[in-house]
This record gives sequence, C-alpha cells and structure tokens, in this order.
Amino acid sequence: MWVPDISKAEGPRYVALAKAINEAIDSGELPPGAQLPPQRDLALRLGVTVGTVGRAYKIVKARRLVTGEVGRGTFVRGGSGDGETSPSFLPVLKPGTMDFALFSSNNQGLVDALYTAFSEAAGSVSHLSMNRYPPAAGFPTHRTAGATWIGRSGYEAVPDNVIVCNGAQQAIMTILLALGDNENSEILCEQLSYSGIKALASMLGRKLRGVEIDSHGLVPKALEAALDESGSRLLYMQPTVHNPTGSVMPMARRREIAEIARRRSVVIIEDDTAIGGLRDRPAPIISLLPEQTVYITGLDKCISPALRVAYIASARQNYDRIVNTMHAMTLANPPIQAEAAAYLINSGAADRLANAQYEKLAAIHKAVSERLGNIPHHSHPAAFFLWLQLPDHWTAREFCNLASQVGISVVPADNHTASGTPPAAIRITLSPTQRIDAIVDGIDKLVRLFSERVTPTLTV
Repeated sequence: MWVPDISKAEGPRYVALAKAINEAIDSGELPPGAQLPPQRDLALRLGVTVGTVGRAYKIVKARRLVTGEVGRGTFVRGGSGDGETSPSFLPVLKPGTMDFALFSSNNQGLVDALYTAFSEAAGSVSHLSMNRYPPAAGFPTHRTAGATWIGRSGYEAVPDNVIVCNGAQQAIMTILLALGDNENSEILCEQLSYSGIKALASMLGRKLRGVEIDSHGLVPKALEAALDESGSRLLYMQPTVHNPTGSVMPMARRREIAEIARRRSVVIIEDDTAIGGLRDRPAPIISLLPEQTVYITGLDKCISPALRVAYIASARQNYDRIVNTMHAMTLANPPIQAEAAAYLINSGAADRLANAQYEKLAAIHKAVSERLGNIPHHSHPAAFFLWLQLPDHWTAREFCNLASQVGISVVPADNHTASGTPPAAIRITLSPTQRIDAIVDGIDKLVRLFSERVTPTLTV
C-alpha cells in the first residue's frame, strides 16, 4: 500500500497529504490508473483521522488529479477507467521507483516562505505599473534584488547590468540568440555539459563542440585547439559545481581560461545555476573578464524549481543585444514572481532556504559516498547530483535500462555528452526531499548491479 511520509511536513496534515499525493502523481510514483489506499487504512497507517484523509482526497479530486466512486475506490486519472491518457512525452515511473533522474528542492520551510513571498508580492502590486508592459530587463527593484543574489558568488554586479529572466533555460536561450554569430558557427562547451544546452542547440539548429575536460574543468590547450578548428567565439561553461561531474575549477585554471578568452575575443556564457547554499568557492570568471562574460544564476535549484526566476549579468557591450532579444521573444516577463523572488532575497529568506538545502545535500553526499566506497565517483556537497563511473563492460544506456528494471531511474552519460562517444557513466540526482535511508537503499541496488554482465542482444 502506498503510504507517504508526512511526519515532518509543515501545516495541516490534510494539506500535507494532498501535497504528497500530488507529488507522487507528478513523479510517476502513482502512475495513471493507480488506486489510492482506502481512507480508513491510510488514516490508520498515518496516525490521523479518517476525516483528515477524506479532506486530502477531496482536494486532489477537486484538482482533477484523481477520480473516485463510492464502493469502487479512488484512482489516479489517466488510467483505462476514466478515458484519459498520460501525455506520451512524460516519463512514467513504475510505482515504488527511486527517482534518481529528476531534482526536487528541499521542502523544509519552503511552503511558508513562498506563501509569505507571494502574499507580499500581491500587496506590492500597487507599487508596480500594472497597466503597461514592464521593461524587458525587469523593474529596477527586481534587478537590484538580482544583483544582491549574484553578490553571493563574490562578484558585485551593477543593477543596471542585470536582466531578470523566467528561469536559467530562458536566459541561456536568449543569450545564444543574441550573441551567436550565425547559424553555421559552433558553440563550444565542456565535453560533458548541462543537458539543457544540448536541447537548445538542437532546437536552434546550432552545432555543439565539446572541449576536453579533466578534474579541474576545461583543459586550456584543448580550448585553444577547439577555437582554432571551429572559428567559434562563443563558449558556454559551468566552472563551479559542473553539471554533471560536480568539479570546481580552481582559480589558477580560471585565470588561464579568462586569458585565452580575452586574447581570442571569446564571449563566455558562465552558468552558475547548479549550486545551492555554496559560499566557500572561487570567484566567478566574470570577475576576471567582465567585458566578455555573460553570467547566469537563479533561484531554481537552491529554492524551488517552481520559482522560475534567474538573473543575467552582462557588460553594456552585450547587455543591450540581450535585452533587445528578450523583448523580441517575450516583450517582457511577468513581474509578479520576480517581485516574490525579490522579497525572498531582500528578507533573507532565500539565504536561509539555500543554506538549509546545502546542509541537507552535504549530509546526503556524505552518506552516499560512504556507501559507494572505492567505486569511482565524483561528488560535491553543494551539487544536487553525483557522477558515477561504470565498469568497462557496461554502456551508460545498458546500465540505466537494467537499473529501471530493479526500480531505479538514473540519467545516462549520453544526455550530457556534447559531442563524441559518451563515457560509461551515469548521473545520480540527489534530492533533499528524499529520505537518506531511501537514497542509500537505492544506491545499494545500483552497487549490486555493478558486477553483473549485460546480456548481448541477438540480431539476425
């Protein structure tokens, strides 16, 4: 019987249960057609009243997440019983699957913080111009909050050089459109890179060229060679808590990369969105090369993926082109969530949430690394992921397919390989919402698969 853990949830029990059902449906833990436990049985297991469970079921039914009939039970919508189907592009996980593929942020204090932030934003509507389009770069108060948040990295951004975006993905796309020389020029990036840059390059018809990396990030000599061969002058990179390996480029290497970019007139897109409450870190590359670096950070990974607010910092020579592109794409982004984000930053709530998430992630990484022992892996306490190298007899996709059969969902290296042959490795997403004992149990299952051999597929 599906029984969620709502023991540490905030607010009324019925609201916590409704939220747990919602999240289980979103993740695929409760797939279309799955039957929810009888109310009396679930109440007994949770130690709450039948009325509490009934109120929760009423909420999710009103939201059209489930359907139910007296005497028959309550079922997740989309099954054969109600004539609905799940969209084919959404991954559907088997019940009980440990989701090591998709990230979810820390729950502790999040609901109350967001409720307060959006309440404050609603009260601030009278101070914003609601009868016209806002500036494409965002209102000054929102850009100022963005500059404050960027300041956590060690780089002091000027609010007039900040652009407010609906998430980092929009920020990256806007920059690529604004600064890409032409559709035939390549975009340079780390050989292993954020999967979102691959999706954007494909959609825009642009070719990615992966540049060799080592444990310190981009290899300077390899970057020089790639610039010579490609003629490109646009480099996307994640020097701090690189996604997917978790590496952090030391300051000496940052200076080397910045000097190459300065000498070769390369624009660097510095993606700094993968980190949470990280404070002890090298200064970002934009602090070394402000005129040629476009910096991105945001609240998605360290506060909530549902709060789609990110910030771009750029020197004036690129700023206007980016803002004009943003205006052409959207005219302007909705200011309400930017107002809520500004409240979180200015009140200190964003700092508290990011720090709390960092502490949880650090504890998870410690437990997982201890469990993995001598198995080759790369881990960083601020990362929401871990990079795991596989034995030579596996390919990443073969291992992921077998892992799914034992109830583990992981990401193959193929998703992060910009060009060339994907390495035998997987990315394991570590979410603070998951219990450490459940995460460790999932890791134990993966460890047991390591020594197994893949069965060859017979072809005729």
